[in-house]
Amino acid sequence: LSSLKFVGQRELLSSPLCISLFRCPTENDGLKTLQGNKDLPEYAFYHDNKAFGQWLVNELDKTSLVLLDVHMENGQLCSRHRIENPAGLDLGTFEQHWVFSSDELYYSCTIFLSDAIGEYPRVGLKCDLDTSWSAVRYFGRGPEENYPDRCEGSAIGDYHATIDELYVPYIVPQDHGVRTQVSRLDIYDGDTGGVHFKSHDEFSFALHKYSLSELWEKRHADELQRSPVNHLYLDAAVRGVGTATCGPDTLERYRVRSGVYRLSFTISSSH
Repeated sequence: LSSLKFVGQRELLSSPLCISLFRCPTENDGLKTLQGNKDLPEYAFYHDNKAFGQWLVNELDKTSLVLLDVHMENGQLCSRHRIENPAGLDLGTFEQHWVFSSDELYYSCTIFLSDAIGEYPRVGLKCDLDTSWSAVRYFGRGPEENYPDRCEGSAIGDYHATIDELYVPYIVPQDHGVRTQVSRLDIYDGDTGGVHFKSHDEFSFALHKYSLSELWEKRHADELQRSPVNHLYLDAAVRGVGTATCGPDTLERYRVRSGVYRLSFTISSSH
């Protein structure tokens, strides 16, 4: 999907909706500031068995899709792709299903993650939005950021936030701002209304004003340069953050392993 625009509204998408398997590593995923010391024995604790090693080696931030099949059936569009990294490693398959009507559309996807990698940071969708789409209302856990292993203190409720309020200014830039157990999400441009995502199955989302590459490359929060677009992530599963900077990693039940993951939304205009 490369365009989404309802009557009377601005275009939502600045880039196509596509699969997302990567997040900018948190400090608990691994210390990017110590990458230059990874071959020194005295720094082994900060590198051995850290989650982000396999994500970086396998370039999960640069995955691509190889079309296997696309067809129309009873007014419905279906497609199937193979997921690959730059080295051609088979990471699984990505199936999409679209049903269009006059005032809303139904979208579902099934992602089959292979066991080519031990675990993944996330599995879901991503797209870029024009910067005018900078406010959200959602029903899920909040109001602060929360991850699968850090969410019990975040009450389920109806929340509003701007993209600036969703940002968490960690001293070392990293992934941030995830909201879990979401069933409804509205994204607003502040002028012509909004776009409504409703799901029967809980999902997670994040809306960032910095790109993944910007978060990864910069070492201090005050160095970050705002992206010319906003970055939306809709996830079927997100890895927990654990405490592996100085302690144990996240529990097994909060990890994203190989398997089958699904997302589905009814997408419509909201005001």
